[in-house]
Amino acid sequence: MNTIRNYLDNMFIGMPQTKNVLRAKEELLGMMEDKYEELKNSGKTENEAVGIVISEFGNLDELAEVLDIKGDLDKKSELFTVSYDRAKDYLHEAREVAPKTAKGVFLLIMSPVLLIFLYGLIEISSINMKDDHASALGLTVLLLMVALGVSYLMRDSNRLDKYEDFQKMPFKLNYQTELMVRDIQRQDEPTYRSAVSVSVFAYIVSALPVIISSLLTDREEFIFFSTALTLIIVAAATYNIIKNSGACEACKILLQEEDYSVDNKTNKAYKGLSSVYWSIVVAIYLGYSFITNKWDISWVIWPVSGVLFGALRAIAQLTGQKK
Repeated sequence: MNTIRNYLDNMFIGMPQTKNVLRAKEELLGMMEDKYEELKNSGKTENEAVGIVISEFGNLDELAEVLDIKGDLDKKSELFTVSYDRAKDYLHEAREVAPKTAKGVFLLIMSPVLLIFLYGLIEISSINMKDDHASALGLTVLLLMVALGVSYLMRDSNRLDKYEDFQKMPFKLNYQTELMVRDIQRQDEPTYRSAVSVSVFAYIVSALPVIISSLLTDREEFIFFSTALTLIIVAAATYNIIKNSGACEACKILLQEEDYSVDNKTNKAYKGLSSVYWSIVVAIYLGYSFITNKWDISWVIWPVSGVLFGALRAIAQLTGQKK
């Protein structure tokens, strides 16, 4: 059903937001949903039902007179059309960049693991190394991994810079291009959903080493080891999601769904939030971790920030809608 709503939003892109247009949009949505339910009840699959609904109601020029919006349709501002070849190239590059981006993020999350692990070994006197030497070695590896991770992110993200307009500006796809994108989305979605399921399970389980060690013992070395294990699990889970999300995320961008919807692109509050929020989070994480040297607890910033971002995003979306 969300596919139909997204398609409808794209149909009305550039239309003047008059009461007559909003009424027509609601009426058309009702007709499309009724047809969808009718097709589903007759035994059609979800994809078949959506395809038939779009083919039957997807041409606004043919429906303008029925919906009494012909005058409004003539005032519709023209949007740039993404060509079939450019959409296909974008999907191909997004699929290739995703594993490299995943490596960069993996290295960033893993960067403090050696430092934490060395502190644990020193606590149990397993290695003959002074605290200063362990700190020097651990921080050297940390900075090298951060530098390598950032280089991965910067180098490969540049390949997608030429498609930045897809995320920032409303556009339209012709019917053939949209069918191609939806077909790729259907093919990749099972793999992506599986990756998300496995990673979400891993995120939940990742808290267990710290919780169990803190409950069973108050020995500091076990806290170090459990924290290192937690970071390894989180890094692997994050790598798994990003690696398998390239094509699906690109499809969402091309279909202007979820975070990339037309409403979000034209919502100034939402755009401002998205552009600065995660930069601030990264700065807080690194600043707090280096100043306090509490890498064993600073990772909590990430899940908390994720939950907070969801709340702030919902507020920004509501603010944009009221305007």
